[in-house]
Amino acid sequence: MRLIESIAPFYFVLMLLEILYTRFKKKDYYFYEDSLADLSLGVLSRIFDGMILLGLVFVYNELYQISWGVEYLSKVFLSTSSPLHWIFLFVLLDFLFYWAHRYSHEIKVLWASHVVHHSSEEFNLSVALRQSFVRNIGIGLFYLPLALLGFPVESYLIIDALNRTYQFWVHTRTIGKLPVWFEYVLVTPSHHRVHHAMNPEYIDRNYGGVFIFWDRIFGTFCEENKEPRYGLVSQLNTYDPVTAELHVFRDLFSDLIHTKNKWQGLVSFFSYPSVRPDDLQAIIDRGVRDPKVWLAHHKWTIDQKTRDPQYRRKAGKAMYRLFLLFSFLVPTAFTLYFLKRMHLFSLGEIASVFTLLVFSFISLGKLLEGHKNWLRFEIPKYISWFVLLGYFFL
Repeated sequence: MRLIESIAPFYFVLMLLEILYTRFKKKDYYFYEDSLADLSLGVLSRIFDGMILLGLVFVYNELYQISWGVEYLSKVFLSTSSPLHWIFLFVLLDFLFYWAHRYSHEIKVLWASHVVHHSSEEFNLSVALRQSFVRNIGIGLFYLPLALLGFPVESYLIIDALNRTYQFWVHTRTIGKLPVWFEYVLVTPSHHRVHHAMNPEYIDRNYGGVFIFWDRIFGTFCEENKEPRYGLVSQLNTYDPVTAELHVFRDLFSDLIHTKNKWQGLVSFFSYPSVRPDDLQAIIDRGVRDPKVWLAHHKWTIDQKTRDPQYRRKAGKAMYRLFLLFSFLVPTAFTLYFLKRMHLFSLGEIASVFTLLVFSFISLGKLLEGHKNWLRFEIPKYISWFVLLGYFFL
Protein backbone atom coordinates (compact mmCIF):
# COMPACT_ATOMS: atom_id res chain seq x y z
CA MET A 1 0.00 0.00 0.00
CA ARG A 2 2.89 2.36 0.71
CA LEU A 3 4.14 1.78 -2.83
CA ILE A 4 0.81 3.06 -4.18
CA GLU A 5 0.88 6.07 -1.86
CA SER A 6 4.49 6.88 -2.73
CA ILE A 7 3.82 6.98 -6.47
CA ALA A 8 0.43 8.71 -6.18
CA PRO A 9 1.99 12.08 -7.15
CA PHE A 10 3.25 10.41 -10.33
CA TYR A 11 -0.34 9.41 -11.12
CA PHE A 12 -1.41 13.04 -10.92
CA VAL A 13 1.50 14.15 -13.10
CA LEU A 14 0.43 11.65 -15.75
CA MET A 15 -3.16 12.84 -15.49
CA LEU A 16 -2.05 16.44 -15.95
CA LEU A 17 0.02 15.47 -18.99
CA GLU A 18 -2.94 13.60 -20.44
CA ILE A 19 -5.21 16.61 -19.89
CA LEU A 20 -2.71 18.95 -21.57
CA TYR A 21 -2.20 16.53 -24.46
CA THR A 22 -5.92 16.06 -25.05
CA ARG A 23 -6.49 19.83 -24.91
CA PHE A 24 -3.69 20.34 -27.43
CA LYS A 25 -5.19 17.68 -29.70
CA LYS A 26 -8.68 19.12 -29.12
CA LYS A 27 -9.88 15.78 -27.79
CA ASP A 28 -12.80 15.87 -25.37
CA TYR A 29 -11.58 13.12 -23.04
CA TYR A 30 -11.92 14.88 -19.68
CA PHE A 31 -15.00 16.39 -18.10
CA TYR A 32 -14.46 18.47 -14.97
CA GLU A 33 -17.33 17.27 -12.80
CA ASP A 34 -16.88 13.64 -13.76
CA SER A 35 -13.16 13.72 -12.98
CA LEU A 36 -13.83 15.30 -9.58
CA ALA A 37 -16.27 12.47 -8.89
CA ASP A 38 -13.58 9.96 -9.95
CA LEU A 39 -11.02 11.49 -7.61
CA SER A 40 -13.53 11.73 -4.76
CA LEU A 41 -14.21 8.02 -5.06
CA GLY A 42 -10.47 7.41 -5.08
CA VAL A 43 -10.05 9.32 -1.81
CA LEU A 44 -13.05 7.61 -0.22
CA SER A 45 -11.65 4.23 -1.20
CA ARG A 46 -8.39 5.12 0.56
CA ILE A 47 -10.32 5.95 3.74
CA PHE A 48 -11.89 2.49 3.91
CA ASP A 49 -9.20 0.53 2.10
CA GLY A 50 -6.76 0.69 4.98
CA MET A 51 -9.25 -0.55 7.57
CA ILE A 52 -10.42 -3.42 5.38
CA LEU A 53 -6.83 -4.30 4.53
CA LEU A 54 -5.99 -4.66 8.23
CA GLY A 55 -8.68 -7.31 8.55
CA LEU A 56 -7.59 -9.00 5.35
CA VAL A 57 -3.97 -9.11 6.50
CA PHE A 58 -5.06 -10.63 9.81
CA VAL A 59 -6.95 -13.43 8.03
CA TYR A 60 -4.07 -13.88 5.58
CA ASN A 61 -1.56 -14.30 8.41
CA GLU A 62 -3.79 -16.80 10.20
CA LEU A 63 -4.01 -18.91 7.05
CA TYR A 64 -0.28 -18.53 6.49
CA GLN A 65 0.36 -20.09 9.90
CA ILE A 66 -1.37 -23.28 8.76
CA SER A 67 -0.10 -23.15 5.19
CA TRP A 68 0.70 -26.44 3.57
CA GLY A 69 2.49 -24.79 0.66
CA VAL A 70 5.94 -25.64 1.97
CA GLU A 71 5.19 -29.29 1.39
CA TYR A 72 4.30 -28.76 -2.24
CA LEU A 73 6.41 -25.84 -3.42
CA SER A 74 10.17 -25.96 -3.43
CA LYS A 75 12.12 -23.57 -1.26
CA VAL A 76 13.25 -21.90 -4.46
CA PHE A 77 9.73 -20.52 -4.96
CA LEU A 78 9.10 -19.68 -1.31
CA SER A 79 12.41 -18.02 -0.48
CA THR A 80 12.08 -14.26 -0.85
CA SER A 81 15.74 -14.09 -1.84
CA SER A 82 14.99 -16.00 -5.03
CA PRO A 83 13.88 -14.09 -8.16
CA LEU A 84 11.63 -17.05 -8.95
CA HIS A 85 9.67 -16.31 -5.79
CA TRP A 86 8.67 -12.88 -7.09
CA ILE A 87 8.12 -13.97 -10.70
CA PHE A 88 5.96 -16.92 -9.71
CA LEU A 89 3.94 -14.86 -7.24
CA PHE A 90 3.48 -12.04 -9.77
CA VAL A 91 2.02 -14.43 -12.36
CA LEU A 92 -0.03 -16.37 -9.82
CA LEU A 93 -1.56 -13.25 -8.27
CA ASP A 94 -2.55 -11.97 -11.70
CA PHE A 95 -4.18 -15.33 -12.42
CA LEU A 96 -6.21 -14.97 -9.22
CA PHE A 97 -6.99 -11.36 -10.13
CA TYR A 98 -8.41 -12.53 -13.45
CA TRP A 99 -10.93 -14.76 -11.67
CA ALA A 100 -11.69 -12.19 -8.97
CA HIS A 101 -12.31 -9.59 -11.66
CA ARG A 102 -14.37 -11.95 -13.80
CA TYR A 103 -16.61 -12.98 -10.91
CA SER A 104 -16.95 -9.30 -9.98
CA HIS A 105 -18.78 -8.94 -13.29
CA GLU A 106 -20.74 -12.19 -13.12
CA ILE A 107 -21.96 -12.27 -9.50
CA LYS A 108 -24.27 -9.46 -8.46
CA VAL A 109 -23.06 -8.88 -4.91
CA LEU A 110 -19.47 -8.67 -6.20
CA TRP A 111 -20.60 -6.47 -9.08
CA ALA A 112 -22.12 -4.15 -6.47
CA SER A 113 -18.62 -3.53 -5.11
CA HIS A 114 -17.07 -3.11 -8.57
CA VAL A 115 -19.71 -1.29 -10.60
CA VAL A 116 -18.51 2.11 -9.41
CA HIS A 117 -15.32 1.65 -11.42
CA HIS A 118 -17.39 1.24 -14.60
CA SER A 119 -20.03 3.88 -13.98
CA SER A 120 -18.18 6.81 -15.56
CA GLU A 121 -19.13 7.59 -19.14
CA GLU A 122 -15.63 8.93 -19.69
CA PHE A 123 -12.42 6.93 -20.07
CA ASN A 124 -9.20 8.55 -18.93
CA LEU A 125 -6.55 8.17 -16.25
CA SER A 126 -8.78 9.64 -13.55
CA VAL A 127 -11.15 6.68 -14.03
CA ALA A 128 -8.33 4.39 -12.85
CA LEU A 129 -8.69 6.00 -9.41
CA ARG A 130 -12.46 5.55 -9.38
CA GLN A 131 -12.46 2.59 -7.00
CA SER A 132 -14.91 1.02 -4.59
CA PHE A 133 -14.83 1.57 -0.82
CA VAL A 134 -14.91 -2.21 -0.35
CA ARG A 135 -12.62 -3.30 -3.17
CA ASN A 136 -10.35 -5.20 -0.80
CA ILE A 137 -13.21 -7.42 0.32
CA GLY A 138 -14.30 -8.45 -3.15
CA ILE A 139 -10.83 -8.85 -4.66
CA GLY A 140 -8.79 -9.63 -1.54
CA LEU A 141 -10.67 -12.81 -0.65
CA PHE A 142 -9.52 -14.37 -3.91
CA TYR A 143 -5.89 -13.84 -2.87
CA LEU A 144 -6.13 -15.84 0.37
CA PRO A 145 -5.00 -19.10 -1.32
CA LEU A 146 -1.59 -17.45 -1.62
CA ALA A 147 -1.31 -17.69 2.17
CA LEU A 148 -2.08 -21.40 2.09
CA LEU A 149 0.61 -21.85 -0.55
CA GLY A 150 3.13 -20.34 1.85
CA PHE A 151 3.70 -16.86 0.44
CA PRO A 152 4.30 -14.35 3.27
CA VAL A 153 1.98 -11.38 3.56
CA GLU A 154 4.78 -8.91 2.81
CA SER A 155 5.35 -10.53 -0.58
CA TYR A 156 1.63 -10.54 -1.31
CA LEU A 157 1.25 -6.83 -0.49
CA ILE A 158 4.21 -5.84 -2.66
CA ILE A 159 3.05 -7.83 -5.68
CA ASP A 160 -0.54 -6.66 -5.24
CA ALA A 161 0.68 -3.05 -5.25
CA LEU A 162 2.69 -3.68 -8.43
CA ASN A 163 -0.34 -5.30 -10.05
CA ARG A 164 -2.53 -2.30 -9.22
CA THR A 165 0.14 0.13 -10.37
CA TYR A 166 0.40 -1.52 -13.77
CA GLN A 167 -3.34 -1.19 -14.27
CA PHE A 168 -3.28 2.59 -13.93
CA TRP A 169 -1.79 3.42 -17.32
CA VAL A 170 -4.21 1.28 -19.36
CA HIS A 171 -7.09 3.66 -18.57
CA THR A 172 -6.46 5.98 -21.50
CA ARG A 173 -7.69 6.75 -24.99
CA THR A 174 -4.49 8.57 -25.96
CA ILE A 175 -2.53 5.38 -26.70
CA GLY A 176 -3.53 3.29 -29.69
CA LYS A 177 -2.69 -0.33 -30.34
CA LEU A 178 0.83 -1.42 -29.45
CA PRO A 179 3.13 -3.96 -31.18
CA VAL A 180 1.55 -7.38 -31.75
CA TRP A 181 3.84 -9.23 -29.33
CA PHE A 182 2.98 -6.75 -26.56
CA GLU A 183 -0.75 -6.93 -27.27
CA TYR A 184 -0.63 -10.72 -27.24
CA VAL A 185 0.94 -11.04 -23.80
CA LEU A 186 0.17 -7.94 -21.73
CA VAL A 187 -2.96 -5.91 -21.05
CA THR A 188 -2.90 -2.68 -23.06
CA PRO A 189 -5.09 0.42 -23.23
CA SER A 190 -6.79 -1.08 -26.28
CA HIS A 191 -7.74 -4.20 -24.32
CA HIS A 192 -8.97 -2.22 -21.35
CA ARG A 193 -11.03 0.17 -23.45
CA VAL A 194 -12.94 -2.91 -24.57
CA HIS A 195 -13.38 -3.96 -20.96
CA HIS A 196 -14.89 -0.60 -19.97
CA ALA A 197 -17.15 -0.36 -23.02
CA MET A 198 -20.89 -0.92 -22.96
CA ASN A 199 -21.13 -2.01 -26.61
CA PRO A 200 -22.93 -5.39 -26.57
CA GLU A 201 -20.02 -7.27 -28.15
CA TYR A 202 -17.59 -5.82 -25.59
CA ILE A 203 -19.51 -6.54 -22.39
CA ASP A 204 -17.80 -8.98 -19.98
CA ARG A 205 -14.53 -9.12 -21.90
CA ASN A 206 -10.81 -8.66 -21.17
CA TYR A 207 -10.58 -9.19 -17.41
CA GLY A 208 -6.80 -9.51 -17.16
CA GLY A 209 -4.90 -7.16 -14.87
CA VAL A 210 -1.38 -7.46 -16.28
CA PHE A 211 -1.48 -10.48 -18.61
CA ILE A 212 -4.06 -10.68 -21.38
CA PHE A 213 -3.34 -14.33 -22.13
CA TRP A 214 -5.69 -15.37 -19.31
CA ASP A 215 -8.54 -14.01 -21.41
CA ARG A 216 -7.23 -15.78 -24.48
CA ILE A 217 -7.03 -19.06 -22.57
CA PHE A 218 -10.44 -18.84 -20.88
CA GLY A 219 -12.40 -17.45 -23.82
CA THR A 220 -13.11 -13.90 -22.66
CA PHE A 221 -10.76 -12.04 -25.00
CA CYS A 222 -12.09 -9.49 -27.46
CA GLU A 223 -10.16 -7.30 -29.89
CA GLU A 224 -10.93 -3.60 -30.12
CA ASN A 225 -12.43 -3.28 -33.59
CA LYS A 226 -14.90 -0.42 -33.22
CA GLU A 227 -15.16 2.75 -31.17
CA PRO A 228 -16.08 1.89 -27.57
CA ARG A 229 -18.87 3.66 -25.72
CA TYR A 230 -18.23 3.85 -22.02
CA GLY A 231 -20.31 3.46 -18.90
CA LEU A 232 -23.09 1.12 -17.85
CA VAL A 233 -25.84 -0.43 -19.95
CA SER A 234 -28.23 1.54 -17.76
CA GLN A 235 -26.28 4.73 -17.14
CA LEU A 236 -26.03 6.04 -13.60
CA ASN A 237 -26.60 9.70 -14.52
CA THR A 238 -25.09 11.18 -11.38
CA TYR A 239 -21.81 12.66 -10.20
CA ASP A 240 -22.59 11.88 -6.58
CA PRO A 241 -19.74 9.55 -5.45
CA VAL A 242 -21.75 7.95 -2.65
CA THR A 243 -24.69 7.13 -4.93
CA ALA A 244 -22.24 5.73 -7.47
CA GLU A 245 -20.77 3.48 -4.79
CA LEU A 246 -23.96 2.22 -3.20
CA HIS A 247 -26.66 2.12 -5.88
CA VAL A 248 -26.40 -1.62 -6.67
CA PHE A 249 -26.28 -2.52 -2.97
CA ARG A 250 -29.41 -0.37 -2.57
CA ASP A 251 -31.12 -2.20 -5.42
CA LEU A 252 -30.16 -5.60 -4.03
CA PHE A 253 -31.67 -4.97 -0.63
CA SER A 254 -34.66 -3.18 -2.13
CA ASP A 255 -35.42 -6.29 -4.20
CA LEU A 256 -35.00 -8.49 -1.15
CA ILE A 257 -37.47 -6.36 0.80
CA HIS A 258 -40.09 -6.00 -1.93
CA THR A 259 -40.08 -9.43 -3.55
CA LYS A 260 -42.65 -11.97 -2.41
CA ASN A 261 -40.15 -14.75 -3.06
CA LYS A 262 -37.46 -14.12 -0.43
CA TRP A 263 -35.47 -17.15 -1.54
CA GLN A 264 -35.13 -15.74 -5.06
CA GLY A 265 -34.21 -12.42 -3.49
CA LEU A 266 -31.33 -14.06 -1.66
CA VAL A 267 -30.28 -16.14 -4.67
CA SER A 268 -30.16 -13.01 -6.82
CA PHE A 269 -27.25 -11.78 -4.68
CA PHE A 270 -25.15 -14.55 -6.26
CA SER A 271 -26.68 -14.49 -9.75
CA TYR A 272 -25.75 -12.57 -12.89
CA PRO A 273 -26.13 -8.80 -12.29
CA SER A 274 -29.22 -8.44 -14.48
CA VAL A 275 -31.14 -11.14 -12.60
CA ARG A 276 -33.91 -10.14 -10.22
CA PRO A 277 -36.66 -12.12 -8.49
CA ASP A 278 -39.35 -13.21 -10.95
CA ASP A 279 -41.97 -10.81 -9.63
CA LEU A 280 -39.59 -7.87 -9.99
CA GLN A 281 -37.75 -8.83 -13.17
CA ALA A 282 -37.45 -5.69 -15.28
CA ILE A 283 -36.92 -7.29 -18.69
CA ILE A 284 -39.44 -8.48 -21.28
CA ASP A 285 -39.27 -12.19 -20.50
CA ARG A 286 -39.70 -12.39 -16.76
CA GLY A 287 -37.33 -14.78 -15.10
CA VAL A 288 -34.80 -14.86 -17.95
CA ARG A 289 -31.49 -16.00 -16.51
CA ASP A 290 -29.33 -16.10 -19.64
CA PRO A 291 -27.21 -12.93 -19.92
CA LYS A 292 -27.10 -13.31 -23.72
CA VAL A 293 -30.89 -13.10 -23.84
CA TRP A 294 -30.72 -10.03 -21.62
CA LEU A 295 -28.15 -8.43 -23.91
CA ALA A 296 -30.24 -9.23 -26.97
CA HIS A 297 -33.17 -7.43 -25.36
CA HIS A 298 -31.05 -4.36 -24.61
CA LYS A 299 -29.06 -4.31 -27.85
CA TRP A 300 -31.35 -1.91 -29.70
CA THR A 301 -31.32 0.57 -26.83
CA ILE A 302 -27.55 0.39 -26.50
CA ASP A 303 -26.93 0.83 -30.21
CA GLN A 304 -29.00 4.02 -30.25
CA LYS A 305 -26.67 5.71 -27.78
CA THR A 306 -24.37 8.31 -29.26
CA ARG A 307 -20.63 8.17 -28.93
CA ASP A 308 -20.58 11.11 -26.55
CA PRO A 309 -21.58 10.64 -22.91
CA GLN A 310 -25.27 11.16 -22.27
CA TYR A 311 -24.76 12.74 -18.89
CA ARG A 312 -22.71 15.92 -18.91
CA ARG A 313 -24.49 18.29 -16.60
CA LYS A 314 -22.27 21.33 -16.17
CA ALA A 315 -22.17 22.62 -12.64
CA GLY A 316 -21.75 26.30 -13.40
CA LYS A 317 -19.28 29.10 -14.08
CA ALA A 318 -15.59 29.35 -13.25
CA MET A 319 -15.96 30.61 -9.68
CA TYR A 320 -18.35 27.84 -8.84
CA ARG A 321 -15.95 25.31 -10.30
CA LEU A 322 -13.19 26.74 -8.11
CA PHE A 323 -15.48 26.25 -5.14
CA LEU A 324 -16.00 22.64 -6.23
CA LEU A 325 -12.24 22.18 -6.39
CA PHE A 326 -11.84 23.71 -2.93
CA SER A 327 -14.58 21.42 -1.59
CA PHE A 328 -12.63 18.46 -2.95
CA LEU A 329 -9.14 19.52 -1.86
CA VAL A 330 -9.98 20.28 1.78
CA PRO A 331 -11.23 16.79 2.75
CA THR A 332 -8.62 15.20 0.48
CA ALA A 333 -5.75 17.00 2.22
CA PHE A 334 -7.14 16.12 5.63
CA THR A 335 -7.59 12.49 4.56
CA LEU A 336 -3.94 12.22 3.55
CA TYR A 337 -2.84 13.93 6.77
CA PHE A 338 -5.05 11.75 8.93
CA LEU A 339 -4.17 8.42 7.30
CA LYS A 340 -0.48 8.98 8.02
CA ARG A 341 -1.22 9.69 11.71
CA MET A 342 -4.19 7.44 12.33
CA HIS A 343 -2.25 5.35 14.85
CA LEU A 344 -2.07 8.40 17.15
CA PHE A 345 -5.85 8.71 17.56
CA SER A 346 -8.41 6.88 19.65
CA LEU A 347 -11.13 4.74 18.09
CA GLY A 348 -13.74 7.41 18.82
CA GLU A 349 -11.62 10.11 17.18
CA ILE A 350 -11.06 7.91 14.13
CA ALA A 351 -14.79 7.26 13.82
CA SER A 352 -15.56 10.99 14.11
CA VAL A 353 -13.04 11.96 11.45
CA PHE A 354 -14.12 9.22 9.05
CA THR A 355 -17.78 10.18 9.47
CA LEU A 356 -17.02 13.82 8.69
CA LEU A 357 -14.88 12.90 5.68
CA VAL A 358 -17.64 10.74 4.23
CA PHE A 359 -20.20 13.48 4.89
CA SER A 360 -17.89 15.98 3.15
CA PHE A 361 -17.85 13.89 -0.01
CA ILE A 362 -21.62 13.42 0.18
CA SER A 363 -21.87 17.21 0.29
CA LEU A 364 -19.50 17.48 -2.68
CA GLY A 365 -21.78 15.11 -4.57
CA LYS A 366 -24.69 17.49 -3.98
CA LEU A 367 -22.57 20.37 -5.28
CA LEU A 368 -21.56 18.42 -8.37
CA GLU A 369 -25.21 17.69 -9.00
CA GLY A 370 -26.18 21.33 -8.59
CA HIS A 371 -28.57 20.22 -5.85
CA LYS A 372 -30.89 23.08 -4.92
CA ASN A 373 -30.58 22.30 -1.20
CA TRP A 374 -26.79 22.10 -1.18
CA LEU A 375 -26.51 24.64 1.66
CA ARG A 376 -28.22 22.15 3.96
CA PHE A 377 -25.11 20.03 3.58
CA GLU A 378 -22.42 22.70 3.29
CA ILE A 379 -23.25 24.70 6.43
CA PRO A 380 -23.20 21.77 8.90
CA LYS A 381 -20.13 20.42 7.10
CA TYR A 382 -18.06 23.54 7.70
CA ILE A 383 -19.33 23.93 11.27
CA SER A 384 -18.25 20.34 11.92
CA TRP A 385 -14.85 20.98 10.34
CA PHE A 386 -14.22 24.01 12.57
CA VAL A 387 -15.24 22.06 15.67
CA LEU A 388 -13.05 19.10 14.74
CA LEU A 389 -10.03 21.22 13.83
CA GLY A 390 -10.43 23.13 17.09
CA TYR A 391 -10.52 19.85 19.00
CA PHE A 392 -7.33 18.53 17.40
CA PHE A 393 -5.22 21.66 17.08
CA LEU A 394 -6.29 24.11 19.81
